[in-house]
Amino acid sequence: MRIFAVALLLPAAAFAHQTTVSYSELTVNGRRIDGLLRFSLADLRTQMQLQPPTLPVPALTRLLLEPFSLKGCTLQPGAAAEMDGEDGVALRASWLCAAPVEELIVRVGFLESFPIGHTHLSRIAFGPTEISQRVAQADEPSFEVHRSRSVAAEAWRFLLLGIGHIFTGYDHIAFLIGLLLLGGTLIELVKIVTAFTIAHSVTLALAALDIVAPSPRLVEPLIAASIVYVGVENLWALQTSRAASALRHRWMITFAFGLVHGFGFASVLRELDLPRAVLATGLVSFNLGVEVGQVAIVLAAVPLLRRLRTMPAFSPALSACVSALGAFWLVQRLL
Repeated sequence: MRIFAVALLLPAAAFAHQTTVSYSELTVNGRRIDGLLRFSLADLRTQMQLQPPTLPVPALTRLLLEPFSLKGCTLQPGAAAEMDGEDGVALRASWLCAAPVEELIVRVGFLESFPIGHTHLSRIAFGPTEISQRVAQADEPSFEVHRSRSVAAEAWRFLLLGIGHIFTGYDHIAFLIGLLLLGGTLIELVKIVTAFTIAHSVTLALAALDIVAPSPRLVEPLIAASIVYVGVENLWALQTSRAASALRHRWMITFAFGLVHGFGFASVLRELDLPRAVLATGLVSFNLGVEVGQVAIVLAAVPLLRRLRTMPAFSPALSACVSALGAFWLVQRLL
């Protein structure tokens, strides 16, 4: 059973979501498009050797900018690269199009060579209030955008982005599974899930609105620490036969850690730098997508865990795996 639990959880360690996303910001000015592309240094090092702060612009252009094709537009000479903080790289480039741009078709060709599961988020501005967002992945590397913006279409895209974020956020999933391992009554489980939902919704909004925005260097290790805590608390409760006591106060612990996880959820929206006119739709739809994904995980996990808990070794073994996984992420994010 211990081997089964390890096999279930540990492969996710290689796909921690904070290093699998790249971003682009495209600004349309008539026939000219100015672009800023941002990448994790860790992702780029899977493709080439880098020795910051020196960055090989020609090699980065061949790897990233040339495959990033805009239909009907030509990449212009003079691309530039710079460090984006301590662990990121930013590329600046421009494209010249045959006619003033009213419709843009983009193919994110470098997704073919990036790690499996890599997601590219793009923000396209036709004007101060004409902002669109798109998502590209290896199975759908192309997207198109028009000047006219449909609120319903934007809301649907952010809903799907929220669902995708929770399903590829393996640390959030590990935290949820850890919370459910002790079982509990229906009322106790509702209190736990509700506390987590309210807490992360509050901090998601605060961070997305740029009211409170702690650094990811603080948030990401705290998320990992929350996973370690839940796994250790499970082991303590199971070994001392105090599961009922732990469940009575678990909603309070969940609320506290939910505040931290909300800041993690907000990182995607903050990176897109959405204007106020679009932010409300994006925030509500993204948060709803996170909730849909979370409910789906809970509904699938609860009956399965209830059946597996009849095996005495299951809950301790999986709790130990949750703690180990959290410890792995904690060390990884502190280095």
